[in-house]
Amino acid sequence: MSEIVFEGRVSAEAILACGRRTVYRLLLSPHSDLKRLERLIESALSRDVTVQIVRTELLAQLAGDTAHGGVIALCSEREYQSVEEMLKWVEAQHEPVLLFVLAGFEDAYNLGYALRVAEAFGAGWILCDRKEWLQDEPTVLRSSAGAFERLPITVAESLRWALQGLKERGVRLLAALEEGTMELYETDLRGSLAWMVGGEKRGLTQPIREMADVSVRIPTLAEAPPLPASHAVAILAAETFRQRRKR
Repeated sequence: MSEIVFEGRVSAEAILACGRRTVYRLLLSPHSDLKRLERLIESALSRDVTVQIVRTELLAQLAGDTAHGGVIALCSEREYQSVEEMLKWVEAQHEPVLLFVLAGFEDAYNLGYALRVAEAFGAGWILCDRKEWLQDEPTVLRSSAGAFERLPITVAESLRWALQGLKERGVRLLAALEEGTMELYETDLRGSLAWMVGGEKRGLTQPIREMADVSVRIPTLAEAPPLPASHAVAILAAETFRQRRKR
């Protein structure tokens, strides 16, 4: 039985609330404020999770540093949703859907930040390909402030097949590109859509670009360097949210 170490109260609360993975043990520091952790402890016990108070040295050893805040959850890998589940969700919605397709993301922090803002502005589903961040779920969860656990996420073997399924269900595919033909603030974002955003190194591959219904650019100063992927997600999500609130 392999155990993944998740640090911090926020991560532990999200894991216990969402039930996407098995929690084997919840470890607390002897110096923890048990009153502040009362809700977390009750949540763990209600799910028959063993709660232990252990030496601070053991927490530091498990976490690799002292940033755990006196809380560590030992868990299994999370369960990801299938492409079929994603498509059924799209079909069941009565309002326009918003998805983010995060392709080629390799940095766990960058993905976590992207998930945090996507959730904040109403994304209902995340579609990803398989990348290195899968080996660092704790960093993704912590940097996302729990969004990584709360959001339904599909990690597809074939993005093209998944994207084709979205198109067949009326979801417009928008590729975020520096050389996009449409400017973000001139693009109608009120219908069902999936933003396709490429990762830090390679961006969106040509086959994925070719599936887009339209390519969209974020206007910036001509001399400005390219935006980090997570920042681009924030801007795209915020503008989509703004337009939909005006309906």
